Amino acid sequence: MTFNHIVLKNLRQNIKHYAMYLFSLFFSIVLYFSFTTLQFTKGINNDDSMAIIKKGAFVGSIFLFIIIVIFLMYANHLFVKRRTREFALYQLIGLTRQNILKMLALEQMIVFLITGVVGVLCGIAGAQLLLSIVSKVMSLSINLSIHFEPMALVLTVFMLAIAYALILFQSALFLKRRSILSMMKDSIKTDATNAKVTVLEVISGILGIGMIALGYYMATEMFGTFKALTMAMASPFIILFLTVAGAYLFFRSSVSLIFKTLKKSKNGRVSITDVVFTSSIMYRMKKNAMSLTIIAIISAVTVTVLCFAALSKSNTNQTLDSMAPNEFNVVSSQDAQQFESKLSQQHITFTKNYYETITVNNVKDQVITLENGSDSGRTNSILSANTKLNGNDAIITNTKSLPNIIKIHLNKDLVVKGTKNETFRVTQEDKGKVYPLNLSFNSPVVEVSPAKYQQLKTQNNVHTFYGYDIKQTSQKKKAQAIAKQLGDKVITYDEMKKEVDATNGILIFVTSFLGLAFLVAAGCIIYIKQMDETEDELSNFRVLKRIGFTHTDMLKGLLLKITFNFGLPLLIAILHALFAAIAFMKLMGNISFMPVIIVIVIYTLIYIIFALIAFVHSNMLIKKTI
Repeated sequence: MTFNHIVLKNLRQNIKHYAMYLFSLFFSIVLYFSFTTLQFTKGINNDDSMAIIKKGAFVGSIFLFIIIVIFLMYANHLFVKRRTREFALYQLIGLTRQNILKMLALEQMIVFLITGVVGVLCGIAGAQLLLSIVSKVMSLSINLSIHFEPMALVLTVFMLAIAYALILFQSALFLKRRSILSMMKDSIKTDATNAKVTVLEVISGILGIGMIALGYYMATEMFGTFKALTMAMASPFIILFLTVAGAYLFFRSSVSLIFKTLKKSKNGRVSITDVVFTSSIMYRMKKNAMSLTIIAIISAVTVTVLCFAALSKSNTNQTLDSMAPNEFNVVSSQDAQQFESKLSQQHITFTKNYYETITVNNVKDQVITLENGSDSGRTNSILSANTKLNGNDAIITNTKSLPNIIKIHLNKDLVVKGTKNETFRVTQEDKGKVYPLNLSFNSPVVEVSPAKYQQLKTQNNVHTFYGYDIKQTSQKKKAQAIAKQLGDKVITYDEMKKEVDATNGILIFVTSFLGLAFLVAAGCIIYIKQMDETEDELSNFRVLKRIGFTHTDMLKGLLLKITFNFGLPLLIAILHALFAAIAFMKLMGNISFMPVIIVIVIYTLIYIIFALIAFVHSNMLIKKTI
């Protein structure tokens, strides 16, 4: 048998193990080529209004490049490690390490060529599909056909070449560091041989759970109990350390500790489920701790970014109300007069809304505190006049977008500095009233009586804003043409909405597909590890069959094991993302769990699909073996 025959025979034998890997690689190449095609499509890039798509595709392609290369290297590590016994046998019959490396190089070249060619061909159609999707989420009207872009092909080939070179280097390093004897023992090596609970394991297990819990608590109290750390920019890094290190200790020690405690409580009476599920997890957890931690953390980052994008999209109306409350909006009085003059020249009838606020220094603020009741640290307040108020009564408004880290106290005093100190009693809160961002600076606005307002008003502390609504719809296009002539002096509602929709849309588009790419890669890695574990434990299933247990008896333990392998990193990822989303929503001032729930449900469903595929494959393998 020639060397080439050995390579082809090996590839045929291992192709069943490569199936999910091939799909993930193919999917990743299609996505990468599609993103780079969008980046270089001239019809898109020549349109100024579509420039954001180019930026989104550029950012997406960079992150995809990183995800794909890391995924390929990690998957290759798993494949090489599971074939160590095979490599040892090849060396025993006379093949050298260089021959084995050459074999791996040829196998990977065939895999890369097949997936690369098919991926690029499908990527052209994929780019057209991506353009259709991005135009929908950005609320844009596009009629453009995507053609083959040579630069996209060059970048895709470059990405695959980098991955191929790194994989060969990784494989060469792996073979160089292992002797024939160590390769023979690799497949039967376990990390945890001690069934007893050790003191170090107890400490590590409790510490892991405690660190995660403390990280979650800090995330919810960043501007409360831990305000000082947050202001010093230390809280985010401490939370990151606690959740990452805590997750690692949880996977490495906490899980094993729980299972060992359960095993001890049974006093030696174990069921077939314990043999198939509990024992396997208990003895493999330390070995899998790092990979599960990485998958959980990156999944958490992916879900978190998707949640942020979904929450930003859900806050669109609130954003527009604060940035462009009217059809046409002007900041300065000079620009407002110019706009009004041009509207009058064209005989365009309109309604005018004038907004005005002043900034005053605080002497004492009992109205606004942090959520835990401590001082908010506000040095000034924004005031506006309300003709319905008299004396020292005041109403606090513009609190709809107020971060939930701040608390409003009614029937308390606000003392501000003017020619003399003025004390206002805030008796009401109007959450529905929204002031333009140029007037409120994203702060609450306190409405006072006109008399008190005029006493505090000076030339230097006034902020103005003019809003115009066109009475007749037929004249709106003329008004838009005038606004376009004046450029940035006039902010139109339609243009602002288009800009906000485009920004939110491209954010959702890029994060969704990056999340999908990582999810497929992560699911593939867990699937490969699951199949590897199943093959390692086939001898156990044969023994169980010989002592009288049926295939059906083993299914429950197998199902629990696969659910655990896929579910545990997903659960940690969801919890990490949920607390990050809660902190983000508090800052946004809008608690809305629906976008977060939708993201989590979709992410979970895709994980379930991978888990079902792994269960079906493992079940077939066990059934065939016994």
